[in-house]
Amino acid sequence: MSLERALQALDDLVHSPVRFALMSALNSVDQADYQTIKQSLGLSYALLTKHATILERAGYLRTIKEFAAKTPRTSYALTAEGRSAYTAHLAALDELVGGLATRASDDTPQSRRR
Repeated sequence: MSLERALQALDDLVHSPVRFALMSALNSVDQADYQTIKQSLGLSYALLTKHATILERAGYLRTIKEFAAKTPRTSYALTAEGRSAYTAHLAALDELVGGLATRASDDTPQSRRR
């Protein structure tokens, strides 16, 4: 992937720091409850809810409403589409982080390593 393609492959929905952190946290588990995510990421109720809603509307996140005894419990999980978008975003970031050094094998003066 070229750097130009990597830049174009970045997903604006994932790239927001809060949404990126939320998706990173959820990518490591099947699902997580609202309070755990809120406390782990240090987010306010409003901020977490806002960004979870954005991801849910995009089809990247699923909200799970359950009851534990008589207490409501909200959890979030990444959808298959959300995991795929997150993985593609990470691949694009990785390509960008490699910069021009990843092109050093071209052996052109502009791409030689220092």
